[in-house]
Amino acid sequence: GGIKVFGSIAELEEFFGTHVKDLHRPYIDELVKTDENGETWKRVDDVFDCWFESGSMPFAQFHYMGDETTTEGKLFAKNFPADFIAEAVDQTRGWFYTLLVLSVALFDRSAFKSVITTGLILAEDGQKMSKKLKNYPDPMEIASKYGADALRFYMVNSPVVRGEELRFTSLGVDEIFKKVVL
Repeated sequence: GGIKVFGSIAELEEFFGTHVKDLHRPYIDELVKTDENGETWKRVDDVFDCWFESGSMPFAQFHYMGDETTTEGKLFAKNFPADFIAEAVDQTRGWFYTLLVLSVALFDRSAFKSVITTGLILAEDGQKMSKKLKNYPDPMEIASKYGADALRFYMVNSPVVRGEELRFTSLGVDEIFKKVVL
């Protein structure tokens, strides 16, 4: 029957009458409700993976709809394929792959000429940095305290530029600030 689109976790919790602990599967699949009309409400089974949207970037950013005579089409043609894309190495299985698959399927060529990858920047304890865990120093405070040049020099001389992991530490930026900048 119907379709409902929720704008927040609070709306989900109100509609289903329960606490929502996680928006990912399998937890989101636990939200099922049969209303007074006997209609059952649950998550739509078939949805696109978020990587599909990311992989659509080369043409979606220009709102390109297949007509290269439009302003959007001309912008797309001028900028496709990209000279290079750059991200951390963990994007090879997500964004890089999806860009390649969609581009070849739609345009018979890659969306990019070259790929530049960096290593992962981890928290000081070796865990992945996470907004949820807040296990990273505030970048604005780092830049304010040591300056952008110290931060840049720390990063450009780190293993991350060679595709290796870096355990980010503000003490490392402090050391660069004292030894190089000052």
